[in-house]
Amino acid sequence: MAIAPDSTTRGRAPHARPVLSAARECCDAIGGAHPERLWALSDVEVEAAMTTLAQLHASTEAHLAAVLVEAKSRGLGMGEGWGAQDWARMRAPGLSPRLLADLDTVAGASGELRLTEVHEALAEGQDPTATEALPVGKAALLVRFHEGVRGMADPSQLEEATHHLVAAARGHDGLADRALAIAVRRTADLMRPDRLVEHDTEVRRAHRSLVKGTGPMGMWRYSMLLDAEGAAILDSAVDALAKPQTDPESGERDPRTPGARRADALIELVQRAVGAPEGVPRQAKTTLVVTVGLAELQQTCRGAGLTVAGEPLSIETTRRLACDAEIIPAVLGSRREVLEQGRAERLFSRAQIRHLWLRDRHCTFPGCTKPVTWCDAHHLIHWADGGPSDTDHGALLCQAHHTVVHTNRYAGEVVTGPHGPFVRWDLTPGSYDVQLDAWRAGRGTRVGEPDCGDAPPRP
Repeated sequence: MAIAPDSTTRGRAPHARPVLSAARECCDAIGGAHPERLWALSDVEVEAAMTTLAQLHASTEAHLAAVLVEAKSRGLGMGEGWGAQDWARMRAPGLSPRLLADLDTVAGASGELRLTEVHEALAEGQDPTATEALPVGKAALLVRFHEGVRGMADPSQLEEATHHLVAAARGHDGLADRALAIAVRRTADLMRPDRLVEHDTEVRRAHRSLVKGTGPMGMWRYSMLLDAEGAAILDSAVDALAKPQTDPESGERDPRTPGARRADALIELVQRAVGAPEGVPRQAKTTLVVTVGLAELQQTCRGAGLTVAGEPLSIETTRRLACDAEIIPAVLGSRREVLEQGRAERLFSRAQIRHLWLRDRHCTFPGCTKPVTWCDAHHLIHWADGGPSDTDHGALLCQAHHTVVHTNRYAGEVVTGPHGPFVRWDLTPGSYDVQLDAWRAGRGTRVGEPDCGDAPPRP
């Protein structure tokens, strides 16, 4: 119920208007702050000014959220055809679009009882001295996470996950925005069925793009859109060559900007690739460090891999990359201790890859004839499952079919036909698990008796 307004418009009245009177007093006070005389403050006072203004800023955002919740409940602006966010933009044109969107997200979920903990943590920020509050931006991120998975997640698991995310995000020492976003993405993936997570991974991979356009002064502009896997591979390759180089003769520092160094590194990578002599295998492509739990890697529980930059990779993506990229898996135990720091020696050697080139001649997936230079060396028994890196347990696969094999967990074996050894695939989903069980039990790695009639024709 609204409180009848009094005639006071400035200053504290006997019946001060909630929020409004205090906000007006703050405006009046800060209007006389004289920032042009900051030079008169001591170092300690400058630090205190920064802290106090930050407290005021955080408190203001929390109060804005409360005001928009109230406005939304009253339907303000609806008569003029405005939504809550549009109404707020009209009333507070100085607010950034991102803050307006976050405020609208939080206000829209104000009646959701399952988000009570989020709203309570946000409301704590109304007190300028609060140290364990949840900022508006983080609260909006958690609301979007909740709305995105609650239709398919177990309610008790979602409640527990939301509690842990709120606890990790709130306060001055809480997760930074980027770290919280990564944690939310990983948690959302764990809440969703595996098939949907892998489907989304495939969709993002399919939307990679590289677009060429005109730039200024006769230059060209390339715009690249990558998924987490592609970005991690490119970053690890480019960063190694993009470090500042000191002039060996003069000792002068590298004058190039970071952007120029990365562009030069990318061009050098392409030059190295196209300049490599024929017959020289291009494995391993790059070095990529991924942190992953042992149980997750062996797929005995759900989880994700993490790149050094903190970007999550699905377990199937991690296993596929581990076949041929020079991925260094930091395998963690149940207490997140490092059990093994992987080494590149588990990769196929250049000599072994040449052998696979001569034996397979193209991608070994049924019906595919992509050339060997487009293929990766795949472990028929994955190294994470104890498989060896020898040619009897290796097969060439193009990137597209490499992804298909890992996603569907197809089994392959090297058998002997009339034209010599070749790789035969069992395209039954999950056949790899049957093969792995047999291999571990010492019953061999075959998925069926050899049938020379199945040998693919040699081009």
